Amino acid sequence: MKLVVTDTGPLLHLHQIGAVELVSKLGEVHATPKVWEELQHHAPNFSAIAPSSWLKVYQPSAAAAQTASQWVQARILHAGEAEALAYAQEIRADFFLTDDTAARAMGESLGLQVRGSLGVILFAAASGILDQTMSDKTLANLEQHSSLWMSSKVKSAARNALAKIFAKG
Repeated sequence: MKLVVTDTGPLLHLHQIGAVELVSKLGEVHATPKVWEELQHHAPNFSAIAPSSWLKVYQPSAAAAQTASQWVQARILHAGEAEALAYAQEIRADFFLTDDTAARAMGESLGLQVRGSLGVILFAAASGILDQTMSDKTLANLEQHSSLWMSSKVKSAARNALAKIFAKG
C-alpha cells in the first residue's frame, strides 16, 4: 500500500465537490496537525461528512517541525504546506498531495512524487474507480464548484488526459 501525505488543498477541494473519498483510494493517507487545523477552519463539516477512518493525523518529528518552521520563516511555504511537506520528506512518502504551486515545486525538488486534486481524479479514472461519465462530471465539478483555481491550459490538459485514458479502454 502506498504511503500518501496530503496538504489541505486536495482534501478541501475534493470535499467541496463531494469527491474527497477518492483520496483514500491512493493508499494510506496521512495529514499533519496543521493541515487538520486548516481543514477544520475552511470546511468545518469535513469530519462530520468524510469518513475519518482513512485519514490519520500524525505529528512530525521535532526535526521535521524545525525544517517546516524554517520554510515558513523564509516565506517559501505557508504553515500547513510546510508541515505536510517536511513530514512527507521525513517518512519518505510515496506521494505528496498539494494544489499549491510552491509546495509542488519544493516537493519535486526534494524528490517526492507530487500530485494534486486533478491527479487524484486522473488516478481514479485510470484505475477504473471512476467511469468516463463520472470522471468528466468530477472534473467539471472541480472546475466549477471548488475554490481551486486552474488556468485554462491546466483545464485543457486535464480534459485531454481523461480523453486519452478512456480512448485506451
